[in-house]
Amino acid sequence: MAPSDRREAILDAAQSLFVSRGWDAVTMADVVAAAGISKGGFYHHFATKDDLLAAIVARMTARTVDAAKVAREQTEGDALVRLNAFIAETRRWNAENPEALPIFAELLSRPEDDALSQRTYAATAEILRPALTEMITEGVESGLFDAPAPALIAEIIVGLTKGRRAALAQVVAEARADRIDAATQVLEARLTAEGAVCDRLLGLPEGSVLFGHPDRFRAMVESLAGV
Repeated sequence: MAPSDRREAILDAAQSLFVSRGWDAVTMADVVAAAGISKGGFYHHFATKDDLLAAIVARMTARTVDAAKVAREQTEGDALVRLNAFIAETRRWNAENPEALPIFAELLSRPEDDALSQRTYAATAEILRPALTEMITEGVESGLFDAPAPALIAEIIVGLTKGRRAALAQVVAEARADRIDAATQVLEARLTAEGAVCDRLLGLPEGSVLFGHPDRFRAMVESLAGV
């Protein structure tokens, strides 16, 4: 088995175990056995469970961003239209590929795992920042966005995802209590507010950056709740 294939097999096994058994119940030995590889082969790629989770998050983020880039490239229009196409595709992709969402739901319900949350945020940010910087630069160069430092603005916008932790923890709590409508409202309020912040940062009229549609929000909530 090629090293890249071995790594993917490990991530597939770990993700499946974390979802089915829960984070605490899974050991490194469990993942080694499920992946069907030697301990040496396993530890060549990952030293800890935290490493595994960061890699799972990075893989999911990369797949989401890759799909969103394709949607953006296939969209005709100005930089804002293409940015919104990118965002819409990330929501669609996550709603239709919710395999890893239960892992996030469990971690969000555990406030003591702040270090792990920081690690997963870093894995996500590393992939999102370059893509967002490119889109903001396109808008600035076309004269549509008023953002004098695209890379810095991208860093700030990506940082908004880090601040979602409390809101998403509330979403998970509401969803697990079978209050899907309430959970959807919390998620929609948070992402709508983030869109408004992005409008200001990019020098756009309010309501320009669209962070999603209520139908997508509900689908994400239902995935988190296991509905």
